[in-house]
Amino acid sequence: MENPFSISYLIFFLILLVATLFLIKIIIQNLALKALRENQKSFLELAEQSFQKLRASSNEDLDSKKTAIEKQLSQLNAELDKLKTNTTELKTNIQLSKEQLTSLTETTNQLNSVLSNNQKRGQWGERQAEDLLQHFDFQEGINYNKQTSEGGDRPDFTFYLPKGKRLNMDVKFPISAFQSYLDAESKSEQESHLKQFNTDIKTHLKAIAKRKYINPADDTLDYCIMFISNEGIFQIVNQQQDLLDLAKDLSIVICGPTSLFAILSLIRQSVSSFHIEERAKIIQKDLLKFQDEWEKYKDKMASVQTKMDQAGKALEEAQGTRTRALERPLQNIISHEIDSHKERL
Repeated sequence: MENPFSISYLIFFLILLVATLFLIKIIIQNLALKALRENQKSFLELAEQSFQKLRASSNEDLDSKKTAIEKQLSQLNAELDKLKTNTTELKTNIQLSKEQLTSLTETTNQLNSVLSNNQKRGQWGERQAEDLLQHFDFQEGINYNKQTSEGGDRPDFTFYLPKGKRLNMDVKFPISAFQSYLDAESKSEQESHLKQFNTDIKTHLKAIAKRKYINPADDTLDYCIMFISNEGIFQIVNQQQDLLDLAKDLSIVICGPTSLFAILSLIRQSVSSFHIEERAKIIQKDLLKFQDEWEKYKDKMASVQTKMDQAGKALEEAQGTRTRALERPLQNIISHEIDSHKERL
């Protein structure tokens, strides 16, 4: 038979064990809760510190980013203002370019109109010659004249040289064949147009030669000038030996703007030298006249000096011999008066 005390003791021990376990559980729970609370407080404090640091760092980062963004915005505004200014200037330049293009188009159209008209080409060439004349201060009616009659013909320009001489000049602008020569796409076309160009120049030379521009008996020089008002055309002419030979045979000097500049310079220098020579002759003539008058003056002064010397001698004689001749009778008169007075006494 089992012992009742043992069973009771066992039950009590089990109950005590359960109570102990329950108590231990409660204690453990309390410790865990306390530890959790402490850990939670520490965690919150640590989180607060981390948050404050993060906040401070974020504020600094935000301030720096704000400053950088403001700087970027300022630069962007400056670039936008500059872009706006450049855009305005670009619009202005585009407008000016448009106006200049319009003006250039009008000028080109006018130039085409001039080049396509023989009379207008001649007027343009004459204007170029007049510009060169103005550069050297040539006065119309004094140093040159336009379209004056020369033996029934009318040269474009007549230059007045020293000693009554004259030099006649015609202006030419042979552009048609030359333009075709420039526009030619093949060598054969160039040669054909160049041949036509040479023919046109020869025609101009022969036409000038038939006019009465050269007449030394009527005080013209023994040559005249054909002025080609385009330097490029003149250079082409100057490379054609047959044209130069023909011009030489006809006593015609072909010149372009540059060579006409040199010729006008020589004319101006010769006119100035002639005027200087004329003034020198006048001065020399006045000097000779002065010398002649000076010789007459010296002769007259010598004659006056002679007469003055004679007058001096006459005065000296009057003061010396004549005075003594007068004093002797005067002394005799005085002596007679004294003697008479003594006799009365």
